[in-house]
Amino acid sequence: MKTLLKHLKWTHLIVAAIAIFLAKPVFADEGDFRCLKSVGLKNPVRLQFTFRADKDDLGYVTYQRGSGRIQVKKISEKELRQVPGGRPSEFEMTWEELTLDGSGGRYVMVVQGARIYGFKYIGKKDGKVLKFEEDLDAFSEKGCNWTKQ
Repeated sequence: MKTLLKHLKWTHLIVAAIAIFLAKPVFADEGDFRCLKSVGLKNPVRLQFTFRADKDDLGYVTYQRGSGRIQVKKISEKELRQVPGGRPSEFEMTWEELTLDGSGGRYVMVVQGARIYGFKYIGKKDGKVLKFEEDLDAFSEKGCNWTKQ
């Protein structure tokens, strides 16, 4: 009986190790993310902008009421100003949606270190601009949590 229990414990450990090993590529795709909500709309638009950990020029956007991830690619980055005192510089980054039909828009963000100080979406078809701000209330360790909003 002891041998059987010992064998079952080792079997569980091996299965767990294999599961972790197989799941590792999924975790490699995940990275840093920000929760954002639109400004000035009666019904705010909420999105999660995720920066990939394995490729700093790729990411994806997930909308609260969307149908899935929208892949984005960084197409430009420029330093706006250097900040004295050893603090990170301020940068403007432009990200373009990668859609099959080429209809995607652009996201323009102004960042300094881990903070986003400006974020807007510009629609490709109509040029409509939606401004966003960080939604710190939606932040959770596993992603943006919009259930309480």
